[in-house]
Amino acid sequence: MEAIQEFLANILPLIRLGAIFLGAYAVLLWAASVLWAYRDIRRRTEDVSVQVLAVGIVLLLPFLGIPLHLILRPPQTLAEKYERTLEEEFLRRDLEEQFVCPECQRPIEPDYLFCPHCHTQLRRRCDACQKVVDLTWRICPYCGHSQTGSAPTVRAEAYAVAPPVEVTQR
Repeated sequence: MEAIQEFLANILPLIRLGAIFLGAYAVLLWAASVLWAYRDIRRRTEDVSVQVLAVGIVLLLPFLGIPLHLILRPPQTLAEKYERTLEEEFLRRDLEEQFVCPECQRPIEPDYLFCPHCHTQLRRRCDACQKVVDLTWRICPYCGHSQTGSAPTVRAEAYAVAPPVEVTQR
């Protein structure tokens, strides 16, 4: 009996030391979970009230707060949302045929005569029928009127004019 008491007397300080280390580990694990939840929620939302709520749950419920946070947090980070919106925008641009100014590369409508941003002349009206024709066209495709008389005035060097092609009939 005396041997058991002596053994317990020797091992009791070791058990206390182990309990202190285990308690310190649990406190550090809890603090790390609070820090992780804070960093995680900051990456997922800019709403301060949601951030405070998420950190408060993890802070007040030491080991139940993390599973609750994982269930309630927004599914995507802000960076993932931004990447998704960029991807959707590029896909939408690919689907829509957009006209851009050859000078400033800003979007324009297909029937503009001048770019509203940089004032580059994009098209002109035919002298005969007043329909809109491209600056590079030598004749009006609507009425056949020659367009050599009305030379482009503003920044026409951005357009390449194709040389006339002779068509031979056999």
